[in-house]
Amino acid sequence: MKLTADDAFDLSKQFRDAAVSLGNYRFDNWDDLTNAQRQDLEDDEWSLLNASSDMITKAVGLALDESELSLSELQASTTKAKKAIKTLKTVGQVIGVATALVGLAAAIISKDPKAVANNAKLVYAASKA
Repeated sequence: MKLTADDAFDLSKQFRDAAVSLGNYRFDNWDDLTNAQRQDLEDDEWSLLNASSDMITKAVGLALDESELSLSELQASTTKAKKAIKTLKTVGQVIGVATALVGLAAAIISKDPKAVANNAKLVYAASKA
């Protein structure tokens, strides 16, 4: 079975939802649980939240793989963008490159795999202008 970026993102949401359900169960049944049971449930809740976060990271990596963009290609695009800022003739072109770079940074920070791939392409295109 091959996991796609969309699959990993969906799994991330499912792990997060399961963690929330587990936390709700723990609080809804607080008085019926022993301290050890509460701690076990809390530990499992955090493990699921961490798994959700890991899946988002995996989704970004898969999106880059699916879009045939590698880290080195992303780095090459940003390097090209930095050079373009120094050589472009109009302020509009420089703003276009800067806007594309800001979009890429925001996509990476938000861990949105589709946005990372799309914004990486925009950086490259703006740098060629």
